[in-house]
Amino acid sequence: MLDRAGAAIDWISEGYRPAARPLAALRIVFALYVLVWPRDISWLATMSATGFDPPAGPFSLLPGPAPATAIHVLEVLRVVVALWLLIGWKTGIASGLLALILVVCSGLAYSFGKSDDVILFDLAPLMLGLAGWGSAWSKDARLGSAARPRGFPMFVYATLIAFAMFTAAAAKATTGWLLPTRQATRFFVVVTADSPRSGLLADTVLRFDNAVFWKALDYATAFVEGWLVVAVFIPILFRVGLVLMGLFHVGVWLLLGIDFHLHAFVYAGFFLVPPACYWRELALLRNVRTRLARPVAVIPQGAS
Repeated sequence: MLDRAGAAIDWISEGYRPAARPLAALRIVFALYVLVWPRDISWLATMSATGFDPPAGPFSLLPGPAPATAIHVLEVLRVVVALWLLIGWKTGIASGLLALILVVCSGLAYSFGKSDDVILFDLAPLMLGLAGWGSAWSKDARLGSAARPRGFPMFVYATLIAFAMFTAAAAKATTGWLLPTRQATRFFVVVTADSPRSGLLADTVLRFDNAVFWKALDYATAFVEGWLVVAVFIPILFRVGLVLMGLFHVGVWLLLGIDFHLHAFVYAGFFLVPPACYWRELALLRNVRTRLARPVAVIPQGAS
């Protein structure tokens, strides 16, 4: 039983194993993004202690807001570690440190009620570092100390993404999104239509007064977020799910004005696999379809 489970995990992990150079390119782009467009945390240095209300977790142990000096040190460290990652020396350590810094930046921002849903982006350096994005175009590669890319960390990362999306779908399912009499998507579009962050197509789509259309959006949202927990076990299906998630994020931006562009870094690594992975998984799906299409032999009653 354990041998079969291990073989299944190995097969899944192989389907997630990225190619070295495309993954290295993602490392370079990620590091440059952090350097050129860093998340603004300077406002934290000006916040009053009265607004400090961290969520449950490690940041709730802080006695109060981080001092301005700590914020400035954090900003400098972010630049230094991003440059370190860009060079690709001791890439695993640099990746873990950058992920830690990004998580701390987000945690401090969340302590004042600012929630941007970027935790999957913050964890990207850690997971992609474990996957081996320093295996090419890096100092490690020149020194011969870089390991080949690994698929298992990508499988773990995919599972985290799938679980995060499933919790969002479950929350919707338990708060009435699936009730035939409710139009949850329409409600949120109406609420944000008059706000400065309203999506580009909000007013246009709101003119479409069709209950079936709006209810279909509710069901589609829950499905796109929820089915990844099943698709994660077949890499090619998970990649299809990520494409659907990308379209979903674009739709949310067009209707609600919520920007999810950072998720491009979260999803990109899963598409950087060698072409052979796609053909292998397509062949598997064809075999499954063929088996399901085979007629089932019916033995007449009384036959021996």
